[in-house]
Amino acid sequence: MGVSIPEKDGESVNIEYAAGISEKVVDPQRARLPEVLQQFSDEELASMEKKLVRKVDFRILPILVLLFLLNILDRNAIANARLGTFEEDLGLSGVQYQTTVMVLWAGYITMMIPSNMLLSIFKPRIYLPTVVIIWGIVSGATGFVHNYAGAVVLRFLVGVTEAPYFPGCIFYLSCWYTRAELPSRIAIFYSGYTLASAFGGLLAAGILGGMDGAGGYPGWRWIFIIEGALTIVFAFLGYLLLPNYPQNTPWLSPEERALASYRLSHEVSGENDDVEESVFVGLKQAIVDPKVWLLVFIQTAAVVGMSFTYFFPTIVQTLGYRPIITLLLTAPPYFAAFFFSIANSWHSGRSNQRTPNIVFACCMSAIGQIISTTVPQTGGRYFAMFLQAMGAFSAFQVILSWVSSTIPRPKAKRAVALALATAISNATNISTAYLYPKTDGPMYRKGCIVLTVAEVSCAVAALGLRWWLKKDNDKADRETGSEGVENGEGASFRYVL
Repeated sequence: MGVSIPEKDGESVNIEYAAGISEKVVDPQRARLPEVLQQFSDEELASMEKKLVRKVDFRILPILVLLFLLNILDRNAIANARLGTFEEDLGLSGVQYQTTVMVLWAGYITMMIPSNMLLSIFKPRIYLPTVVIIWGIVSGATGFVHNYAGAVVLRFLVGVTEAPYFPGCIFYLSCWYTRAELPSRIAIFYSGYTLASAFGGLLAAGILGGMDGAGGYPGWRWIFIIEGALTIVFAFLGYLLLPNYPQNTPWLSPEERALASYRLSHEVSGENDDVEESVFVGLKQAIVDPKVWLLVFIQTAAVVGMSFTYFFPTIVQTLGYRPIITLLLTAPPYFAAFFFSIANSWHSGRSNQRTPNIVFACCMSAIGQIISTTVPQTGGRYFAMFLQAMGAFSAFQVILSWVSSTIPRPKAKRAVALALATAISNATNISTAYLYPKTDGPMYRKGCIVLTVAEVSCAVAALGLRWWLKKDNDKADRETGSEGVENGEGASFRYVL
């Protein structure tokens, strides 16, 4: 549609209204594209996005996984050291050992929320590797303690210095990947946990078996020293490899930076994730959102369901094998958990659903706990350990991506919500550290019952959240109309179920 307007020379010029130029211009999807991207066709943008995601994958994921593997090695070193002479050399009673395990979490939860509030405004390329170096130093120093007080102080400081890394990485990944991409990336990242747990047992077996007495130190001291030193060395790779956020990454072209930011903001109806909100505004937004608190409960139940892992070498030892064989036997269940978790998270992302994958994994872990506390035979109990690890780790990984995809932007709110869920859920480790006293072996019924209840609660709460989110999605569908959504007109944020 146009109109002829007379010009001074007597001729007229046809001026077309913007609404009538072409369907392509009025397409709201393309109208929201950054100016630097509007020159590209849909096919070119799709190809550019694939290359962008591949580039980000190869740059971010390997170093995050490696550093997280070292994080878990340092954290779990005390469980492997217990199979040496750790308790005897420091003169620890059973309760004192459990307190030494617990105090790490007291330090851990104190720093999570403040750290993520800072990470939402500071450069992760500097922040994350720096905290890795600091915890490596503190963890390595544990190899030189000589009494209970020293062990408690250093393990508390390990918790304080490790706290920023895990929730920081989950938040960091949510700044680069879409909701569909997050589950598989978080699964790859969290594979560092299961791999560290598997290789940690193998590494500890080698150190206890081959370095006991080296330099006048018992083997358990070398576990802390060697793993702490490895952490410090590899942390420097983070300074070289990690990017910051999409809008300020120099190794991306201007078009790639614009696309990286746009594809995330597009998921939440055009809200820009690059806008810097006050961290205190983000804190307030997270605290008053009831969905955040239900997600906190779900993640908390999942963490309780995983708490057996901090006593896993001791649990496996009840099968009746020598310490070195016991450490070797801890590896297969974790390798199984690694492969199953990757597959379950991949399916969750591919199907764009979370609840079925969480519920199935929780039920698997609960069945493993029930078998463990009712079947006395060695084969049955070892099989139960596979189910426990496969289900618990897999459910937790999917939950992590659900928290990120359910909490809308701004960035500061998402950062606080992730830290809040992680801090409160890990606070349970203060009490679950006392669930597995040696006097409860070999069946550890108290621990198995508590973890079974936690897994069932997690599954039920996940079903409740799905019902809530589906109600909100249905309401949004009625307000926008399905036809408008398909055409991109008035499309609004939809929760992943």
